Amino acid sequence: MGSHRLAVHTESENAAVARKMFQYTKELFSVSPQLRVEKAPRLRGHNCYCLYLGEEERTAQILNELCLMDNSLRPVLGIPERLIRRHCCRISYLRGAFLGGGYISKPDQPAHLEINVQHDEMANDLRDLIERFGLAFHVNKRHRMQVVYSKSRRDQVTFLALVGAHRAVLRLESDAVLREIREDVNRRVNSETANLERAVDAAQRQLRDIRLVEDHAGLEMLPAALREIAEARMRYPEASMKELGGFMHPPISKSAVYHRFLRIHHMAEKMV
Repeated sequence: MGSHRLAVHTESENAAVARKMFQYTKELFSVSPQLRVEKAPRLRGHNCYCLYLGEEERTAQILNELCLMDNSLRPVLGIPERLIRRHCCRISYLRGAFLGGGYISKPDQPAHLEINVQHDEMANDLRDLIERFGLAFHVNKRHRMQVVYSKSRRDQVTFLALVGAHRAVLRLESDAVLREIREDVNRRVNSETANLERAVDAAQRQLRDIRLVEDHAGLEMLPAALREIAEARMRYPEASMKELGGFMHPPISKSAVYHRFLRIHHMAEKMV
C-alpha cells in the first residue's frame, strides 16, 4: 500500500473457493483480479491459489463496500453491523467465513469444527454471531491466528446445515448411524461371546462334578431328579441350561436346572 494507493492480496488452498472469489469479484465490481498458483511451504508443497487486485482507483471503494476498510481507509478488524442486519446476511457471512478459513474433522474422528481468523475483534464478533443461532463456540489462540471452534457433534451438524453444506450434513449423519450400528453389533457380539464362554465354563464344571460323583458313588445313588439332569448333561455337553430344562420330563425352568447342578456340586465337594 503506497500513498493513498491500495492493493489486495487474498489466497486459499481450495481451488473451488478461489474460483468463487474470482467470480464474485468480477460480477460485483466488474474487475478481474490476477490469479496465481503457488507452492506453499506451509501447505507441504500443495497448491495455494492467490488472487491479486492491483493498485486501481476502485480498490479503496471495493474494500469499503466489502467493509474491510472504513471511510477513513482504516482497516475494519471486526464484523460491521451493517453487513449482518438481516437473517440471510448473517448466514451468508458465516458461510463465507467458513469457506475462507474453516476446517472440519473427518466423520470417523472426534467432532471438531473451527474457523481461523487473524484478529481478536473478528474472532469475538464471529463467536457472538454464531451464538445468535443458539450454538456454543469458543475462541482460542493458536500461533498467530485466532480460532473460533466447537467440539460438539450436534453444533457441528447444525452449523453446516445453517450455512448450506447439506451434503456434508448427510454424510456426517449417515456415518454417525453406521458408527452406532457398528458399535451396537460389536456390543452384541461381545456380550454373546462372553455369555457363550460362561456357558461353556459352567458346562465343564458340571461335567467334572458329575464324573466325580460317578467315579466315587455312581449316578445310581443320586435322587431321580439329579440323576436325570446329570444324564442329560452328559448326553448334551454343549446344551445351555435353558435347553437342558426343556429335556426334562416334565420341562423345568433354568433356575431349577441351576439348583439341581448346585446340589450335585455340593455332593462332589464332599467326595474330594
